[in-house]
Amino acid sequence: MESIISYIIDFLSRSSVSKLGIVHYGLPENACDKTKIIIIPAFNNFEIITLPETPFDKILETPILFGNSRIERINGKIIVYADIIVSSFFLLSRYEEILKSECRDKYGRFLSKDSVIFQQGYGNRPLADEYGVLLRTWLKEAGFNDFEENKGFSKIFLTHDVDAPFHFLHFKSVLKQIIINILNKNIINSTIKLYYDINFDDYYTFPKIIKYDNDFKRTLAEETVQSIYFFLTAGSLLNLKYYNIDSKKIKLLLNYLIKNNSKLGLHISREAGLNPKKIKREAYKLKMKIKQDILYSRHHYLLWKEPEDIEYMQQAKITDDFTLTYADCIGFRVGTCRPYRFINPITKELTDVIIHPLEIMECTCDRYMALDYENAFSHCKNIIDQVYKHNGELVLLWHNTEFLGNNYQEILYINILEYIKSLTLCAL
Repeated sequence: MESIISYIIDFLSRSSVSKLGIVHYGLPENACDKTKIIIIPAFNNFEIITLPETPFDKILETPILFGNSRIERINGKIIVYADIIVSSFFLLSRYEEILKSECRDKYGRFLSKDSVIFQQGYGNRPLADEYGVLLRTWLKEAGFNDFEENKGFSKIFLTHDVDAPFHFLHFKSVLKQIIINILNKNIINSTIKLYYDINFDDYYTFPKIIKYDNDFKRTLAEETVQSIYFFLTAGSLLNLKYYNIDSKKIKLLLNYLIKNNSKLGLHISREAGLNPKKIKREAYKLKMKIKQDILYSRHHYLLWKEPEDIEYMQQAKITDDFTLTYADCIGFRVGTCRPYRFINPITKELTDVIIHPLEIMECTCDRYMALDYENAFSHCKNIIDQVYKHNGELVLLWHNTEFLGNNYQEILYINILEYIKSLTLCAL
């Protein structure tokens, strides 16, 4: 437990303050002489057995999940009764999803509608980052200033899940299109090219995406922005539910993306999400295909079986995961927009997998939240502003099949990138 407490204190303070003994998490009588801030625990040994009570108590408009807003200043020490440590643990570890293990949709996902944070209207705020602001404010009052309060984006990830790389992936889809053309009395002599020439395939929007992303990267510092494409490897000649990673068309696509300086990651299949033992095999298959270690992952359907899959992700040598958001609402599922080591909520141990919170998935806006373009753009700007405020990582997810021009998603993507540029360039 001590390692988790120290980790959370340092995460919130953005420094190595835990080593100095300035912050003590425990009872006042156990604090040392150099302690300046005492945070009173709401539970013994993080034994959370209930959800936080609502409505939440607040400190400076920041809702506190556990403890209360009482603060005392005695003999040069600041005694805080708001347990921001266990509140952060509750968010970062997704402890709530252990308490509500029965709350899952048909895909096996925990949704925002079942989250107490979203139910109380705080899902669009990274509460753990706000706890960090509180702690750093108290540290400044105590005379400790060994940290930076920067705004901006520490990193921007433009990520793309390749669920359906080609519309005409199998020959039967071409035959279906030929029949449609005949019925509509369209010319069919070039239809066969839909299968053999990827440039005729309407789902092949990757050159367009790369142009958008590269133009964006040239505007910002190159090291700030990274493009990642997540590929499924569960398909085969015998399993047509997914595409076959060994096909010639997929090989051409993989080489094309690598040539254009994109990173590749594993899109963990739904089957592997439900049975994490399959993760290692899927990662190995992609590794053999591209001759590179697979370090990045995201679960298909954003399925997350906490915390069982983390163990198998570590065995597969995956170091960074980009899954954690809610499918039904954009915002901050884990209470932060900063990368962190996942904390196992059952064993209460730090893992080696770095979580990169996903803030915005395009189809959440229209498919789940039923937003028109104007409202979708407004919601996205609000989330982006929060990430900018806390100097966090902005992680976007746009599928290649959302660049077909039959909805507002492509325009939304372009305008979001323009909005990010405006924020960044104005700060220079």
